[in-house]
Amino acid sequence: MIVTAAVPVSIASTLFFMHLGDYSLNIVTLGGLALGAGMLVDNAIVVVESMYRNVSEGHSSDIAAARGTSQVAGAITASTLTTCVVFLPVFFVQGLAARLIEGIAFTVVLSLLASLVVAVFLIPALGRWFLPKTTADLKHNRAEHPGFMRRSAEGIVRGLLRAPATVVCLTILLTGGAIYLLVQLGTELLPPSDPKQFSIRLIGATGQRVESTTNQVHGLEAVVRQSAPDQVGATLSEIGRLPDDDRIIRREMTEENTARIHVRVVEGGPTGREVAYRLQDIIDELPNSEIDWEINKSALASALGTARVPILIEVAGQELSDIRQGVELIQERLQELPEIWNIRNSFEGGPPELHIELDHAYADALQVDVATVARVLESSIDGRTATMMSVGDEEYPITIRMNTPLREDLGNVKFRNQAGVEVAIGEVAQFSEKEGAREVFRRNQRRTAQITAQVSDGFELPQAVAVVEEVLADTAIPAGLSASLRGEEEERAKTFGELQLAGILAILLVLMVLAGSFESLLQPITVLTSIPLALVGVAIAMVPLGDPIGVMSMLGLIVLSGVAVNDAVLLISTVERKDALVQAVGIRLRPVTMTTLTTVLALTPLLFGGGEGAVLRQPMALTIIGGIVTATIGSLLVLPCLYTLLDNLSNKITGKTSSVSPVEPEPSAV
Repeated sequence: MIVTAAVPVSIASTLFFMHLGDYSLNIVTLGGLALGAGMLVDNAIVVVESMYRNVSEGHSSDIAAARGTSQVAGAITASTLTTCVVFLPVFFVQGLAARLIEGIAFTVVLSLLASLVVAVFLIPALGRWFLPKTTADLKHNRAEHPGFMRRSAEGIVRGLLRAPATVVCLTILLTGGAIYLLVQLGTELLPPSDPKQFSIRLIGATGQRVESTTNQVHGLEAVVRQSAPDQVGATLSEIGRLPDDDRIIRREMTEENTARIHVRVVEGGPTGREVAYRLQDIIDELPNSEIDWEINKSALASALGTARVPILIEVAGQELSDIRQGVELIQERLQELPEIWNIRNSFEGGPPELHIELDHAYADALQVDVATVARVLESSIDGRTATMMSVGDEEYPITIRMNTPLREDLGNVKFRNQAGVEVAIGEVAQFSEKEGAREVFRRNQRRTAQITAQVSDGFELPQAVAVVEEVLADTAIPAGLSASLRGEEEERAKTFGELQLAGILAILLVLMVLAGSFESLLQPITVLTSIPLALVGVAIAMVPLGDPIGVMSMLGLIVLSGVAVNDAVLLISTVERKDALVQAVGIRLRPVTMTTLTTVLALTPLLFGGGEGAVLRQPMALTIIGGIVTATIGSLLVLPCLYTLLDNLSNKITGKTSSVSPVEPEPSAV
């Protein structure tokens, strides 16, 4: 009952400051509250356990409350600050990570600081009233009769301390293997969500009327329903040129020959990606049309700005002809890769263009230049403004027009050259029909074209990115062009670069807090070893799943660098005071186990449940749960061995005798 008092007080304080900071309750802030809820009672558990142990040693409840709190106040302050300081570097991160971490950091830091205040001031006051008054009131005196778990833990640690070097070496090998396995997973921006929908963009023949596009859409809808009758719940089609709407920002051009079909998959069935991949071979074979697939687009991804295709290659240059040639070379190589599908480029589906190329040999002989040909064609097709007619205060252009020639008659249009000789355009120019660019992008004052692709079913994004990068490195494109991965991959590289720097700074800040708390270097280094020990649990949790490490998993690792050291801080602070490693493990076994269980149990519900928010909460919860479990085990079993080795090494350097005894003192000394 004393411990549970910390939860409502801390959460109410956090909600109050969230109101002052103009934060709302959303997926991000609720995730922060859920993360902090498991750690809210950690400080209270440590204080209550310390007070209870003082009562079992014969102190009255008043003295036990004051003495127990003072014994652990420094340790819980240091452990709370280590968790809070890891969020400081993240505040300087920009982009997607900043949008995800800001609310989490605010709620976690405030809730932990509130729990620290409650543990130091409120819990002792409640303990004075509700703790047993004397030793006789205790149902079980742990000082006189240690429990089975404590005796077992002390026995295991005593056995490990007989060969501390062996234990540390095996731990190093285990940690190295975990790091290697985690690196092999690769990284991604966010794990693919399952919004139970996908869309198909249809691009018909160039110049096609909207009536023909409508007929194609009806046939495509029928194919979708017949191919997956039990999986398709509903379809919605947008056909032709859509009217402008100030409430909607459209990211693609719409013409009479374009349409988009949105397909909703029934609940409880396969994912939208699986259904789309199953329909790919059937729909891509439709004649006189180009098909572009859009998968895993959800409201959450749109809100975070990650609603992009997984693979986006940008080819930059100056001349459109060279860019088109480079795009075709790269796309031809990409078609051979099994890791990707639905490979499209921004030139496809463009409007028809009539290119007129001047034959310079004949043109020079007939004294005709490009400007003359262009002026003649413009006059023949659009007419020529001869004069302006004034009516009152307004002027109207007077345009002289001839009969507009047809496409096949353009070569017969005649004009006179500078010498007065009559010349037909077909004598000095050649006509060719080509497909124009649907969209021409620009970056850094250079024209660019885009190649997009989806990741094939059975492959992960890091695998697809790796093979695409190999293709870009091996493909010889025309001089003056550059090809690079953009979109989601560019954002991923930028975000992970910032998070890696934030992680390094977080570890340095944790080291500074520990050094200031212990006022030495031996204890902080020993405590920091719990961070690589936590990576073993992260590997155990994530490697079997085979999913790449996303932004939320990386944020979980940063948070873990501050949470994993909490148990080690309690243990090492006890060693320094009790001068016995074995008994330190026995004394701190109960609070360390309870704090770990509360954090793990509070985060466990985040692992379950679906919805779009699952891609945010599940990876971080899984990372922290796996890491904190192994960090706790390592703090109890490995840290005493490492502390012994470092202490012996320090004493050899300074010439002092060992200050730590692995043998527990007599009970009377407790």
